[in-house]
Amino acid sequence: MANCAQCRTAPAVIEDLDVQPPQPWCLGCATALVRAGDPVLNYRSIGGEGEYERVLVSGSTEALRFR
Repeated sequence: MANCAQCRTAPAVIEDLDVQPPQPWCLGCATALVRAGDPVLNYRSIGGEGEYERVLVSGSTEALRFR
């Protein structure tokens, strides 16, 4: 398993597809981006885990569409 491209110590849980080449992120660094208001929206989960979706929903400042 790849390590995070940002902190370089924790195992990656997502791969950011918005950059080329795609960059792996750990949950901690991805969560920091969400809290800073810059969530990774185009990503692939590594290992099939859906933890990032939970973090994105609970901590994002991203505007949601009204239905």
